[in-house]
Amino acid sequence: MSHHPDSPRLERAVTRLLPAAVPFQGVAYRSASPRYANLHDLLTGAGARLSGARWNPPGSFPSVYLSLDPHTALDEVLAHFHHYALSIPSAMPRVTVAVSASLQRLLDLTDAEVCSSLRLSRRRLLTEPWREMQAAGEEAVTQAVGRVAFHAGVEGLLVPSAARAHGVNLIVFPANIDRSSLLEVLGAEELPPRL
Repeated sequence: MSHHPDSPRLERAVTRLLPAAVPFQGVAYRSASPRYANLHDLLTGAGARLSGARWNPPGSFPSVYLSLDPHTALDEVLAHFHHYALSIPSAMPRVTVAVSASLQRLLDLTDAEVCSSLRLSRRRLLTEPWREMQAAGEEAVTQAVGRVAFHAGVEGLLVPSAARAHGVNLIVFPANIDRSSLLEVLGAEELPPRL
């Protein structure tokens, strides 16, 4: 997959935005199928690395997709099933976990000034047809932003949810997490063993 044509401009913009990277401390949520709802798989980001998603190209780097509330986490999963015209019952069962996150350097794409610096509208971030572009071998602009931010060394992104109005997602790049940062599943002792 070739890089998005706006990549050089995005690289310059992200470099300028690095001093404005924000911390995050709080709880985020992840919805997973029972097969991957274990300590070994939940926070690796391996599935997104292989398949790609809105904020990372396929075969690129591990990315953990979380939401700042459990409703958005479930809506994100259901949006995937809706997109492929799969029945909602086939999406079940799900395991939703709470994740304690303490991160130092995030690019906040919910901030209008950050989006303006990137010359990207919120609408474009939410409606970019990344699945279709990816299937055609093209990198979506959202994937380019994620790739550029990852290579710039940020720990992740705060992004608006395309699945839930006013929802916010937290995309974490495990390879970039500082030693002083934390990403930990709460209540991990209640999770089933790896299948």
